[in-house]
Amino acid sequence: MTRSRTLDELDWPLRSARLTLRPGRSADAEEVWPWYRLPEVQEYTTTLSPTLADHRTWWDGGLETRVVGLQEGRIVAAGKVARQDAWSQAEMREQAAGRQAEIGWVLDPAVQGRGLGTEFAAALRDIAFDGLGVRRIEASCFAENHASRRVMEKIGLRLEGIFREESLHRSGRWLDGASYALLASEPRPPLAR
Repeated sequence: MTRSRTLDELDWPLRSARLTLRPGRSADAEEVWPWYRLPEVQEYTTTLSPTLADHRTWWDGGLETRVVGLQEGRIVAAGKVARQDAWSQAEMREQAAGRQAEIGWVLDPAVQGRGLGTEFAAALRDIAFDGLGVRRIEASCFAENHASRRVMEKIGLRLEGIFREESLHRSGRWLDGASYALLASEPRPPLAR
């Protein structure tokens, strides 16, 4: 089997219609923090950092998967493309290693409602398929996060399941989770500009 590519081996920066994408850097934590910590952003994110120092530690812990989207030189989107091993039987583990990826994204509320979240998510999808060469991508969210679900559907991901009360929200409520996926062999819809 050929060696898998990593994010740092891609030809950066990448461009979408309105965004410039590049790998996340340690210094980006401070630029992202003012909007990432907002309650409307934190409602559905997995990590709530109470201080900038905590946010920096969390951010740096995932740098190998981070991608940021810039508009006019300012970071307006932060995401991840995290290569994963596909589930397999024991004797097939080597062939399943790194064959899929999880994507995820967060958008600065100041730029929401302009299609940038969809554009950024589509770019992450394409990085996973075209850049890293994975065969399948997955994305998940709380089922009541309708904005994320719409983005997933717009970029061609199909709903694979709603899982009843599988996710404990920081509010203390058990919420349904939604899982979406797409194969590299499936068509990707063109994005409206």
